[in-house]
Amino acid sequence: MAIEDTIAAIVPELIALRHEFHAHPEIRFEERWTADRIAAYLDQAGVSYTRGYAGGTGLVALLEGQGADTVALRTDMDALELDEEDSREYASKIPHRMHACGHDGHMACLCGVAKALSRHREEVNGNVKLIFQPAEEREGGGRHMVEEGVLDGVKAVFAQHAWPEIPAGCFGVRDGAIMASADWFRIDVIGKGCHGAHPDEGVDSLVVAAHITTALQSIVSREIAPTDPAVVTVGRIVGGVAQNIIPETAFIEGTFRTFKPTVRHTVQSAIDRIARSVAAAFRANAEVVFGDSYPVLINDPAMTELARKAIRETLGPDALIDIDHPSMGAEDFAYYLERVPGAMIWMGTGRPGRENPPLHSPHFDFNDDAIEPAVRVLSKIAMSALEKVKI
Repeated sequence: MAIEDTIAAIVPELIALRHEFHAHPEIRFEERWTADRIAAYLDQAGVSYTRGYAGGTGLVALLEGQGADTVALRTDMDALELDEEDSREYASKIPHRMHACGHDGHMACLCGVAKALSRHREEVNGNVKLIFQPAEEREGGGRHMVEEGVLDGVKAVFAQHAWPEIPAGCFGVRDGAIMASADWFRIDVIGKGCHGAHPDEGVDSLVVAAHITTALQSIVSREIAPTDPAVVTVGRIVGGVAQNIIPETAFIEGTFRTFKPTVRHTVQSAIDRIARSVAAAFRANAEVVFGDSYPVLINDPAMTELARKAIRETLGPDALIDIDHPSMGAEDFAYYLERVPGAMIWMGTGRPGRENPPLHSPHFDFNDDAIEPAVRVLSKIAMSALEKVKI
């Protein structure tokens, strides 16, 4: 049986597995049920693995083929802190948890690759490491996995990410930078609380937070060259306990995204300067803290070309879409690509002629029609990469 026939035969079970993952979403470093379900599938597929990575929930499987070289494929496992707003049969069973970024589909696809390649080991000219990584959303689980040595001995590494703007069965590819760096920030505003009827007796932290939020929007338009992409986003403002009380404190949380180290430094410095200066102008104080950053995700040109060729040979030239500009989204697969040559490709999940909710939407649902082509392409990439690294 050809490998494409093997993949076609297991698609129904992969769809069912994807629905299980979707119904049981778990957030960063809490993916215990998810890890157990992946382990059970790998056991059934006859693929060996080790557990306990990145705080305990990460898994690394190793499919041993007919050679000494090793390439790796990586998937993320975690969900988002979000309430699903659809009542599909396999909707999330856990309040304020949802697979709204396609990680349920990513995991199902990599499980399918594991099973397909395990049944065709004689065609695999080396070893394929399958990395199941927790905590991609915000916490940089990829950095932990890399620091724990999952890339030791690996010659190339690849990953896919669901992309609803691309039709299912097609794949987006780009050399060089394809996703931005991301930094997190928090600004604590300290004013003076008072009765809502007597604002003159206090310093309104919410008013200060609002002015800081507005002022931050001038960074990209007035401090960054128009030719350098950058985004500053405030995603959360919290403060106050009652309608008639002016709160003493409030806080702002957000992200900024860039492609150049110099631009990143400029934006970070500006956030700090603006927050403190605006707060001072309103008789308040501001404390600014920056969290860990995700690096720019940079695809290796040779590995990207290998992925292009694999897509064309597997699905035909119409399945290949060359991406003309990078995304301002970020992905911690960037940590892997800092260590080992490889590429991230965008897996089409769009449904032509229908509304396609974006990633991180409470209405997003991975398109099951994307599973079979994604498993075929990932399998082909792994096998082709093992041929290339021998040269």
